[in-house]
Amino acid sequence: MKQHTTPSVIRDDRATALERVPLGSGSYDEDWIQRICFENASLLPVEELEPTFAGMIPICRELRTKSGSVDLIYLNEYGFITIGECKLWRNPEARRKVVGQVLDYAKDIAQWDYSKFEEECLKARKDSTGSLFDLIHEYYPDIEEQQFIDSVQTNLQRGRFLLAVIGDGIRENMEEMAEYIQRNGNLGFTLALIELPVYRKSDNSELVITPRILARTVEIERTVFRTGKEETGGPDKPTKGRTISEKAFFERLAGAVGHQNADAFQNFAHELASNLNILPKLGRGKKLSLNLKSPDDNYNFASVQEDGEVWFYGIVTKTEELGDRSIGVSYLKQVADLVQGTVDDSYKEWSWCVKRNGKYPTITDFIRVKDAWKKIIEDTLEPIRKKADSGSE
Repeated sequence: MKQHTTPSVIRDDRATALERVPLGSGSYDEDWIQRICFENASLLPVEELEPTFAGMIPICRELRTKSGSVDLIYLNEYGFITIGECKLWRNPEARRKVVGQVLDYAKDIAQWDYSKFEEECLKARKDSTGSLFDLIHEYYPDIEEQQFIDSVQTNLQRGRFLLAVIGDGIRENMEEMAEYIQRNGNLGFTLALIELPVYRKSDNSELVITPRILARTVEIERTVFRTGKEETGGPDKPTKGRTISEKAFFERLAGAVGHQNADAFQNFAHELASNLNILPKLGRGKKLSLNLKSPDDNYNFASVQEDGEVWFYGIVTKTEELGDRSIGVSYLKQVADLVQGTVDDSYKEWSWCVKRNGKYPTITDFIRVKDAWKKIIEDTLEPIRKKADSGSE
């Protein structure tokens, strides 16, 4: 069953359906898809897939590996690598083979160090670019070279890649894919299937591209065992996988507030999810954050930043939309009292927050009073539910 219908253009209150452009016909071949995606990296909905890969810069096309040439390579300021493979689906065999093909590319690249990766990327570019850092620095002038190189090196070693299979109408058997990925669990990748339908109006040559995420492997269970802080393949209890962005968030949080506090917050988020159905949800933006959302995803009980600061976006605005602004105001006042802070309402209402001595409190402050915080969240959920129920009657 199709998930999407043909888009239409509204002009003078009249809807005109766009015409689907059949990829693989005329000049709209795989090379065209490659070029469009390379020259317009924002076409790929990376931020929806893995926020930590956002802001990617096109590095090269046709990167040579032992297993063949990779269609597209992107890189962002945090050293996260996106591998893109463009395919037109002519038969079921092509659909099956491409998944194995892109995973082989990932395994090959994961064996490289930074110097080898840079050498092969610059070779594929065939221009006068001096270094990968020079290329990224042009877009992100504030990054530090050694930190960037170390980040790329770490992601290569861990196989932390976003593998984007881009096509005109992907229909893949996810069970077969999951089985294949289980056999390649030593890599920490996310694999996504992205459809790139192209439309145009019948009376002009302008094209409309509507990228769609058809599937992604972010909840595959992998068998791991722990040695200290590391996770490696081995015969032990299966654990539920986290996305690369989630792992990156908690690593950065640990760097800011220490491993013990980061682990404590992670456990607290799991506790809220288990007991209150609170949704731990990664935020979008240049910096990573983890939001503690209500079960219906409407109300944000905290936005924990990667540097440990705790913000409270939208809770007052959202409860005002529900019909009782005092619910959000009361919540902010109670959590402010928990950390000996005050409610700062000097911003627009959406950005009302808690501060102490002019600064945002950190997750460390809240973890110390986590049981009381949990009770406040639980007590706030109740009037929200009652108000929502009364409004729907």
